[in-house]
Amino acid sequence: MGSVLTALLACAGSQVVVVDNGMVPGAQLDAPGVSYLTGDVRDVGPWEDALDRVDAVVHLAAVVGDPACGVDPQLALQTNYLGTINVAEACRRHGVRRMVFASTCSNYGLADDDRELDIWSPLNPQSGYAESKILAEHYLLSSQASDFTPYILRFATLHGLSPRMRFDLAVNVMTAQAVQEGRVVVHGGRQWRPFLHVRDAARAVQRTLAADLGPGARIYNCGSSPENYRLDTVAAIIAREVPGTAVSVRPDAADHRNYRVNFDRLARDLSFAPEHRLAGSVRELVAALRRGDFPDFRDTRHSNVLIAREFAARHRTLV
Repeated sequence: MGSVLTALLACAGSQVVVVDNGMVPGAQLDAPGVSYLTGDVRDVGPWEDALDRVDAVVHLAAVVGDPACGVDPQLALQTNYLGTINVAEACRRHGVRRMVFASTCSNYGLADDDRELDIWSPLNPQSGYAESKILAEHYLLSSQASDFTPYILRFATLHGLSPRMRFDLAVNVMTAQAVQEGRVVVHGGRQWRPFLHVRDAARAVQRTLAADLGPGARIYNCGSSPENYRLDTVAAIIAREVPGTAVSVRPDAADHRNYRVNFDRLARDLSFAPEHRLAGSVRELVAALRRGDFPDFRDTRHSNVLIAREFAARHRTLV
C-alpha cells in the first residue's frame, strides 16, 4: 500500500517523505514532492528530524502477515509494537499532531458466528501479527492528547495490483494460481474474510488525513460490508473469470480465522465507499498475468514471508 499511497498523495500536491529500511524491495516513485530516507522504526534517532514541520504521519511500517511474523517473532514485536511507540513519541517531540496507523481486521481472529463485527466487538487474535497490532493500538489509545491524535484503521485483506506486488494475499495468489497453473486450492473455504482493493485502502488513508473529525482518537474498520466473502466464494469468482480453472476445496483449514466485519462507521464518518469490487480486481489481475507482467508469482519479492526469511538471515535483530 505504501507505494500506491505515495503516488496518490503526490498527485494531490502533498509533499511526501518516505522512510524505508529496505527490508521489502519496493518501487520508488520519481515524482515532484516525493523524497526517500533510509531509516527504521526500531531506531528513529537517525531520521526523526525529518518530522520537523510535518502535518501528519502515516505509519505503515510493519512485519505484515501471520507467516512473516512467525519467521522472527522478536523482530515482529520490535517493529510492529515497539516501533509504533517510537514513531508516536517522535511525533510528539516534533509537534506532529495527527498520526494514521495501519492496523488489521485480523485482530478479530475467530468469531463464533457470522455476525458482522464492529469496533466494539471482542478481539480474538490468532497470531503474533494480530497480537502485535493490538498492543500497538492500546498504546496509541493511551497516548492520545490535545496535541496528538491517532487514527487507527483496521484494514480488510488487501488485493489488487501495486508497484510492489504481493502474491501472498488470498485474492492475488488464488488468481495467479488460476492463470498460471489452472487450479485454485481452498483450505476449508467456509471462513469469512473482508476484502479491500489496495487503491481503495490508499484512498481511505488520504480521506482520514483530510477529515475534520474533532478531538480524540478514532478506530475504524477499513473496508466495505458488501466485500465480505467466504473463501470458497472467492474461489468461485476467480474460476468464473478464468474459465477452465479447477477448484479444489479441501476440508482441512490450515488457517482457522473467521471474521465478517462491519464498516458502517467508516462510511458514515468519512463518506467512504470503495471504487473497486473484488471481481473487477480479479479481472485486472488476470489481464496483468496474461500480459506476462509477473512471470513467476512465487518469486521471493512477491512474498512477505520469503522476504522476512531473507532479511532475518542478513540482519541480526536489534535489541
